[in-house]
Amino acid sequence: MALTQPLLGPRRRSKAVVDPHSVNNDIMQATEMSTKNGNVELSNAAKDFAAEGAARVVVTKLMTGIEATFTLVSFLLNVAQMTLPFCFARVGWSAALLMMLVTGLCMHTALMLQEALVTLVSRGTPFPEYSDLARSAFGPAFATMTQAVAMAELAAYSSSCSINLGKALGAMLPVSEGTAILTSAAVCVLLSAFSDRVFAYIGLLSSLASVSIFVILVHSGWQAMRWSEDTAYIADPQYIPTSFAMILFSAGTHPLICTVLHSTRSHTELRRAILGAWTVFLVATIGFGSIVYGIFGPSFQPDIIANIGGEFRVIAGVWMAIKVLGIAVPMARPLGNAYGRALGVLCPTEIAGPLVMLPVLLCSAAVALYFADQIEALESVVGCTITSFNVLLVPAMSYILICKPSGASRYCAICYAALGGAMSISPMADFVRQLMQ
Repeated sequence: MALTQPLLGPRRRSKAVVDPHSVNNDIMQATEMSTKNGNVELSNAAKDFAAEGAARVVVTKLMTGIEATFTLVSFLLNVAQMTLPFCFARVGWSAALLMMLVTGLCMHTALMLQEALVTLVSRGTPFPEYSDLARSAFGPAFATMTQAVAMAELAAYSSSCSINLGKALGAMLPVSEGTAILTSAAVCVLLSAFSDRVFAYIGLLSSLASVSIFVILVHSGWQAMRWSEDTAYIADPQYIPTSFAMILFSAGTHPLICTVLHSTRSHTELRRAILGAWTVFLVATIGFGSIVYGIFGPSFQPDIIANIGGEFRVIAGVWMAIKVLGIAVPMARPLGNAYGRALGVLCPTEIAGPLVMLPVLLCSAAVALYFADQIEALESVVGCTITSFNVLLVPAMSYILICKPSGASRYCAICYAALGGAMSISPMADFVRQLMQ
């Protein structure tokens, strides 16, 4: 099963193509009717007509460029994106420059990734996935590792969802933080009885929830007259790498591009969608972060609900719960599917239910409990190691080995791959350095 299929709900790859059996039946019926009349030329025309009709049906089931843009934007404006104003609290207004840099890197490597995927399509791989990209570039062993790293990133997003859902429940109910996170895991286990198509409809409220939380945050700060006078301070440069990694964790959704490619009408429209989606992300993130930083300054907390007081806190918790519940189960479902199939309790056509999802969600809750008070640490560590591998190293190296570019494009790809490789191994290198001291 493809890693990203559950994230799109009803828009699966099988829905984006025409049933070959029905198309073949149409062609056979048209051919049989024309052959009975002894008109072979009409038979060939009937085949062409049926094939043209099939292609017309395919196009109508695929996304337009605008729809693809909306889909990518929904991926980018995730729960982690609401933590990014904390980067302003760490490094001041220079966070805007970091956001521009990271967004530019992600946009360029996304275009490289698309070129590599399109090249695989032209070589006979009709629906290439992220593992197919790695397999074609590096071989089966690296493909397996790439799939494992993508799953690890998905697990990190799942833990981030558990943290934010726990914070939301904690804002609505008089319970401890640990109890709220465990309760959120129990709620997700129960909700895993529903198919991902149900969550697709809840996901439509995600953008509205983000806007609502932002409005509540600004209104709460305005009512409390908490406008900060410390927005001109010089931040400690040591926080720049961690802020860079946090932004990358939110902006790096490259494994999802494969499914969007399969569901978009043309490669040109997908290219425009990539350019538009990351532009929207940049404008929204800098705009949101600047306004919040202007109000709260360096006192802003990474847990966005912690910055809201009074009755507004409960309302913000409700909207955060709506935002997270639309993606928490679909985000963890691929992990449950892989776990269930490894145990042999699920066949390839089945999806994980509550019993299979229980240990997966409990593991996510355990990680969430550990990082509950240090969300920025979780995002920066994952962004530095796992996301950099998926966003910088794999797309750039695949582009070099599959598309074989020359000139500036090749040098840019080499630089991106070097940066992604250095970031991926830097925590381990630092750990070894500390051991040797």
